[in-house]
Amino acid sequence: MSDILTIRVTKRELDLIMDLLHEAGERTDADGQPAIEICHDLMEQSGGVVDEIEPTEIAEDAFVNAGIRAREQAKAASRAADRRAERMMQGTASPIANDPIDW
Repeated sequence: MSDILTIRVTKRELDLIMDLLHEAGERTDADGQPAIEICHDLMEQSGGVVDEIEPTEIAEDAFVNAGIRAREQAKAASRAADRRAERMMQGTASPIANDPIDW
């Protein structure tokens, strides 16, 4: 009997298995092979790129949330600049540099 098994999984199931192996990192199997190496073996056999893991929903959510935070920060900076400009026009604030680096 061979130690090699042939199993059939869907693309989504394979992606989940590879994500879990990637998260397991340096944990080893009974033969001492790190989980990340098993992940790479699966990627090679499935035609995937070894050095790259497809983005997960978690990564996509983090990317979207980072964009939302950046936009909120830009809006806050714009509102602060508007308030400073308004105070300057009223003569209640001293001029400051207009370069964002100087803020």
